[in-house]
Amino acid sequence: MPAPAHTERSRAMLLVVTALVAQTALMGRAIVVLDVALLASYALWAARGDFGAPRRVLPALIAAVVVQLAHLAEEYFAGFQRAFPALVGESWSDARFLGFNAAWLAVFAASGVAVARGWRLGYLGALFLAVGGGVGNGLGHLALAALVGGYFPGAYTAPAALGAGLLLLARLLRPAAAGGPPDA
Repeated sequence: MPAPAHTERSRAMLLVVTALVAQTALMGRAIVVLDVALLASYALWAARGDFGAPRRVLPALIAAVVVQLAHLAEEYFAGFQRAFPALVGESWSDARFLGFNAAWLAVFAASGVAVARGWRLGYLGALFLAVGGGVGNGLGHLALAALVGGYFPGAYTAPAALGAGLLLLARLLRPAAAGGPPDA
């Protein structure tokens, strides 16, 4: 028997607050945009009752994770972990940057498993991947490149992150009952 909606929302909010505190403590104020994206993802998740069918969402979620891996590789080898926090007077070690990203990749993988099993809470992680990891991350890197007037680490794969995020978001927000076969 599924948990009542208010209990599920409370558990999700506890997870979100824990993630906000942990990522902000670990990464500092440079991560505030992801904090906002996580809160927006929770608000969207809490406001919606239905999400896309797992068979339609999972391929887009897997593609978004693969794009995130490619994007992380570009960021790491191009020095994003040094360039970005320096914009706000902070610094990250390579290990901190990789650990942070590994933790979120694990959350996204767990979200995929939960979505596959039809667990609504899994859609929260998938929404954050779409909103924060895809759309926000992609637009943010493009804006940073425009700001510096050239390449900023992560800019080459930013359009792919943006596209993967938009695709995943579209798949998530099209309820299974909204026309067409549920697993199309």
